[in-house]
Amino acid sequence: MITNQRQYLFAQSQAERFRQALAAPDVQGLHPKAAKAMRAGLHSQLDDLEAEVAEYDALRQGKITSLEAESIVGIGAALIKARIVRNLTQKELAERLELAEQQVQRYEATQYRGVAAERLQQVADALRLRVREVFTLEPG
Repeated sequence: MITNQRQYLFAQSQAERFRQALAAPDVQGLHPKAAKAMRAGLHSQLDDLEAEVAEYDALRQGKITSLEAESIVGIGAALIKARIVRNLTQKELAERLELAEQQVQRYEATQYRGVAAERLQQVADALRLRVREVFTLEPG
């Protein structure tokens, strides 16, 4: 997941490198099956990067208004996405929380794993994020 502008720009440049590699002729002397596998890998990497760039663009443009976490572990990714939707930098979120920017960077690097529930709520509040928990009992 792309979490900031620096990563976004890097992902865009990497995607362009993959596009150029795919546009180039196959390497001479490379076995056709190896060349096909290499191109398939490049396509797969490019598809992943393009999906991440598209998601970041959609978040930044406010096209996403509802975020879901399929598990408690997914809360961190939802908080990061909410920050992006709010067009806040990590530094701006840190200021709202009265923390050092590096602390928000550490939280996001681990997708808020190991962070106390009270802090998660403070982040959600700073992002003006209404959280509704739904717990579903699995059959059996």
